[in-house]
Amino acid sequence: MRNQYMAKVLFSNNLATNEQVQEYWGRITKDKDIGQVLCEAGLLDKNMYEKVLAYVKSLEAKLPPESKTAKAPEPPPAAPTAAAKPAAPNPTPAPKAKPQVKKESESKEPSFIIEGNSLYGDVSSTPIQVEVISGLESTSITNIQLKAEEKKEDEETSALPDQFAIETGEGEITVPDSIDTSMSLVQILSFSRKFSSTDIYLYANRPIVIRQSGVLHYACEMLIESNQLIQWLAEASRGFVDGKEPAVGKNFSKTFALKGAGRARLSVTWVDVIPYLAIRIIPLESVAFDDLYLPAFCKDFLEIESGLVLIAGPSSSGRSTTMTTLAETIAKNKWVYIQTIEKPIERLLQNPNGIIAQKEVGLHASSGPQAIRTAINDGADVILFDHIEKIEELMLLLQAANSGALVFAVVSGNNILAILTRLLDSVSDIQRSVLAQSLADQLKGMIVQHLVPVVDKQGEVLAVEAMKTSPTIANMIRKGEISQIPAALSAMKGSGQTLDDSLQKLLESGYIEGIEAWKRAFDSRRFAAYRPSKKK
Repeated sequence: MRNQYMAKVLFSNNLATNEQVQEYWGRITKDKDIGQVLCEAGLLDKNMYEKVLAYVKSLEAKLPPESKTAKAPEPPPAAPTAAAKPAAPNPTPAPKAKPQVKKESESKEPSFIIEGNSLYGDVSSTPIQVEVISGLESTSITNIQLKAEEKKEDEETSALPDQFAIETGEGEITVPDSIDTSMSLVQILSFSRKFSSTDIYLYANRPIVIRQSGVLHYACEMLIESNQLIQWLAEASRGFVDGKEPAVGKNFSKTFALKGAGRARLSVTWVDVIPYLAIRIIPLESVAFDDLYLPAFCKDFLEIESGLVLIAGPSSSGRSTTMTTLAETIAKNKWVYIQTIEKPIERLLQNPNGIIAQKEVGLHASSGPQAIRTAINDGADVILFDHIEKIEELMLLLQAANSGALVFAVVSGNNILAILTRLLDSVSDIQRSVLAQSLADQLKGMIVQHLVPVVDKQGEVLAVEAMKTSPTIANMIRKGEISQIPAALSAMKGSGQTLDDSLQKLLESGYIEGIEAWKRAFDSRRFAAYRPSKKK
């Protein structure tokens, strides 16, 4: 049993890969555990082994007597891969533990169950007490079905779930012509998709609210009761591919798929014991590149062999759509191996001329950096990353670009100057010159997009600040003179466009109102004439 526990701890904390454990499992003896075998092979630091061993012993000490019977180590089964895409079985809830009466002298720490991908033997049914061990991440997780959250646990497990297949949500369903609070979540989702809604908001004591063309509307007059929210949340949770069970008080965001309703992203916010649900409808179909209405020079990004292209903008501005459209357009014209790294997976992509592997952080990879390293080692031609949250992720993506991959990545920010400033300021002075040099060499372009309401609220149109990195721009980045980039963009012909120029074109074409341009402009003085007058 010790070897199974130790292998799971090593794998869950990224101290050893599944392949390494598989390779050296046969060398385990009565006097030599898997950790010692890996130490002898030079794959595990001895000090870290001692820390893992102490942690495993503390787990064993908490096992019931019948669980301590020694067993011969069994070879661990191979971990499922994204390429294999096994069908996801219907998740079954974990059996509820029988309540136990504890004496006052006993520890009051909550009991947890080691779960995850069960790569190294069946250890998922043994109750143990989890302690915080310095240098090791938590290797346990609790399944809770709408019960109060255990506040003892500060970090989620890094172990991966058993199920890897992603559902499409395709299937036949009768779409209603109107909705009310008595309907199922599938009916509400299918109605919203039929009428091109982008978001659904389900809050207690309020009507159902949907967003169309950037504007919120009431979809019915009936108020939502709290018990109906619980039912909708339970219905959505049946579409979680990893069988996640919501916990009261624990906010989360996750994609799901329900037959006949397609895929959607659910964000849950708890108000006391009542869940408030915000749902983003994920499009089923891809968008043609020409329908994005990007500046003409952005088409050059489709011909780049390697390098990094950053895509930014406010939340809900279509950044992921732009990124996936670029990749799918490339795939239509040549054979490429595309690997996506998403947080989480949204629309399922198509690659008619090659291979595509969509990976979700927390489902197919324990972290963003680990997923990037895997993509590099796999030799992916095109890498999509949604989205950069840590400087380590940016550095690895630059490494991937330097190794020959074409990388598209989503990053937060509303304009090119602010984004580059934030990225360079996020590292120390010593690292800044290294990062600046790497960006100058590998950054091929940036797209920052804003969705602006059309006149009379008849939809939304894209306003874009974009650039194709020229030798002049690259030199500014290398020298840290990024404050000069906005002026350089204005002077660039055919390879750059400022947000203000894009807003001006939309205004002159009659697509948007002047006040919308004034609110979003980099230099608001350019649209000062449209500034609303102050009411006396």
